[in-house]
Amino acid sequence: MRNFFVFLIISFFSLQNANAQWLNENLEGKWIGTVDFELYPDLVFVNIDSVIKVKLFYHQEETEKVENYKETSDSLTFQIDTPSMAATYKGEILNDSTIMGKLEVGFKTINCNLIRVASIDINDMGSLLGFFSFEDGRIIQIEPFYIDGTTHPLRVLDFYNGKQRILYPIYKDKNRVTFAAGPKMATSYPTDFHITLFRNDAGEALRLQYDSFTEGTSLKEGKRLQELANIKEITVKNKDIDIEGTLTYPNIDHNKIPLVIFVPGAGPQFRGNMFDEYVRTLPYYGIATFVYDKRGCGLSTGDIKSADFNDLASDLTQIINKLKKAKHIDADRIGLVGFDQAGYVMPIAASERDDLKFIVNISGSVSSFADQEKQALEQRLRADQFTQFDIDLTLKYQNLLMKYLEDGQKTPELTEAEKAILVTPMTEYVTTLDEEDYIQWWKRYYKFDAKPYWEKLNIPVLTYYGEFDNILNPTLNEERIKTFSNTQNFETKIMKKSNHFIIQGGKRGDVQLTEIEGYHPFLFKDLNEWIGMQMGLIK
Repeated sequence: MRNFFVFLIISFFSLQNANAQWLNENLEGKWIGTVDFELYPDLVFVNIDSVIKVKLFYHQEETEKVENYKETSDSLTFQIDTPSMAATYKGEILNDSTIMGKLEVGFKTINCNLIRVASIDINDMGSLLGFFSFEDGRIIQIEPFYIDGTTHPLRVLDFYNGKQRILYPIYKDKNRVTFAAGPKMATSYPTDFHITLFRNDAGEALRLQYDSFTEGTSLKEGKRLQELANIKEITVKNKDIDIEGTLTYPNIDHNKIPLVIFVPGAGPQFRGNMFDEYVRTLPYYGIATFVYDKRGCGLSTGDIKSADFNDLASDLTQIINKLKKAKHIDADRIGLVGFDQAGYVMPIAASERDDLKFIVNISGSVSSFADQEKQALEQRLRADQFTQFDIDLTLKYQNLLMKYLEDGQKTPELTEAEKAILVTPMTEYVTTLDEEDYIQWWKRYYKFDAKPYWEKLNIPVLTYYGEFDNILNPTLNEERIKTFSNTQNFETKIMKKSNHFIIQGGKRGDVQLTEIEGYHPFLFKDLNEWIGMQMGLIK
């Protein structure tokens, strides 16, 4: 799974004209917007000073000056001319905080609207970090978020409606700081909602106000939730491996507290980079959580490259065994919530015990590993708009590769199929026969099937899939669950318009900053209520 931070490779170009002076001095400062390129929107940062500097996230362009720069009191234009981009920007200055513009590239005209970003300091940001609750019962979390060195945005996750957005500071005075969020995670225009921090004359934070223009609501009594006071760093031994994790207790004085263990997905997953939002609010509802660095990741020892599903399940088994004995943990109320690859790991660990309350399987495949990889291959090719002929050609090679892994015979048919793939873009989607490291990886996993482990379980299992998952086929997985001998224990939910992360808006399965809108609106409410019922906290 590609982590979305891989995409934050910042490239920039400077647009300069030695004689260019801004006529409208109110426009000096930092601006941010989105260029709606057809393949994917790009973030653009504009720094207006004695020279104009422009930065783009996904396109790598660089030029030393703009051509034909013109400005009036209500408009500006300039031209970009580089070996790989020739474009004209035309903007209408609506006011000192908004420029409505378009970028003309070839025969296409692309929207490029900008909003001004206010200057704030570390104290402004510090007052806004953490979890906050509002009068309608919603909880939001605000965290720092790095985009580039010229702005100071924050990330907000609204656990009520699932929205995950970047907050850009747009206004500041002595008693308040206002941040704005756009319609997608990092896009800034048009405004979706404002979050305003109000302070007294001494600079002390009083409350947050959440003004949602799309919901038509204004929540005025946002209060910081009490800090979780009891957080323990735990080391779990599994032979010569140390698994490091964090146990977070709720702020309640009970001797018997239920526990949810979050099981990470594929790839290098560790605290701070994993998608553990699914369990972050549970301590505020009376449930302890444990989140850990996967073997060979973060502070945990071991080798992630050589570990198989049984090794990872062995780590999870030792985690469960140790936490059952932890102070205040109710050993009879422990459940697992896992993402992606956890769908292979959790059933192995759970199949040999009868002391777990439930499993929540988020985007975890229940297909055999070989079938899942075929699904992933087809889903990715289809999402990237390959023809059916190309897809069939690639799947044929994948099937022959599976046969080669089984019998070790490099047949003429396999050789010809590989040759047909090597001269196409599809070669980037498959493992070729000369990639020995990947071939060995395939040999470790291709026979694996978690179905026998799932069928040993006699506990409730809730599975979430995204309708638009580009990693697995949700319908095929739902149908396979119906073949399980214990299918009555399983509940499957396919979340509309959502991808592999149960996030809406991403077109390619990745967490694309200029495309995604946030998690499915009902995900966290539905998940928390289901867990609460299994733990006996909700009747």
